[in-house]
Amino acid sequence: MGIVVLLVYVDDIVITGSDSALLGQLKTHLSESFHMKDLGPLTYFLGLEVHHSPSGISLNQYKYASDLVATAGLQGATSVDTPMELNVKLRKEEGDLLADPTSQPVLSDSSSSSFAAVRRIIRYVQGTSTRGLFFPAGNSTRLAAYSDADWAGCADTRRSITGWCVFLGDALISGKLDFSETDPTPLHADNTSAIQITANPVYHERTKHIEVDCHSIREAFEARVITLPHISTDLQIADIFTKALPHHRHCLLSSKLMLVDQPASI
Repeated sequence: MGIVVLLVYVDDIVITGSDSALLGQLKTHLSESFHMKDLGPLTYFLGLEVHHSPSGISLNQYKYASDLVATAGLQGATSVDTPMELNVKLRKEEGDLLADPTSQPVLSDSSSSSFAAVRRIIRYVQGTSTRGLFFPAGNSTRLAAYSDADWAGCADTRRSITGWCVFLGDALISGKLDFSETDPTPLHADNTSAIQITANPVYHERTKHIEVDCHSIREAFEARVITLPHISTDLQIADIFTKALPHHRHCLLSSKLMLVDQPASI
């Protein structure tokens, strides 16, 4: 039996599926319930351009990227191949400004290191505005995840930067870059043995039950829900999320994220 997937955002609807008959029935039912217009194959949705080809589907945000470059007034600037220079360190306050690279504090102080960093990011966006994620046709349904972290990379808070990405077959379906939280939550306990075990995590016969019952990752590993294959640093895709990289390595890892260039249509 085929499947049909319906995505609704306010008054925009995307419908897809593996059974054309079921798709037709759903469209008929919806059109009988309220006025709707079938716009044909999906080409644009919530800022995403959608490109179809026999080999698969690709998504990019060309319009958003172009608007960002225009807002910053950098349409004529020379593009760069990497978003950040090697060994550049920003203060936390400067890093916070990167959340909105077109904000007035960033663009008004051309002497600050944050200005140079933001300008480089926007120049990188300009040069990669038509690059998007590719989802190949006939893709495998095997999940694989990659993760990477530095060690206390933030000079202000000593928080570590963590990045991860998840692939379904060859298609990137999820990813995130985040700072680890270092502020502990106090857990008040009156059992000194439990506190000592927590403070001195050396497993022995009396604490094996903690290792088995509480470590969900180990349980998942033992149940063969996950595997933990070693991967060399050279092949660690998540490396691109946690640090500035040389040109050749940045381009290599970008290609492994299944990023492809498409002609702009908007």
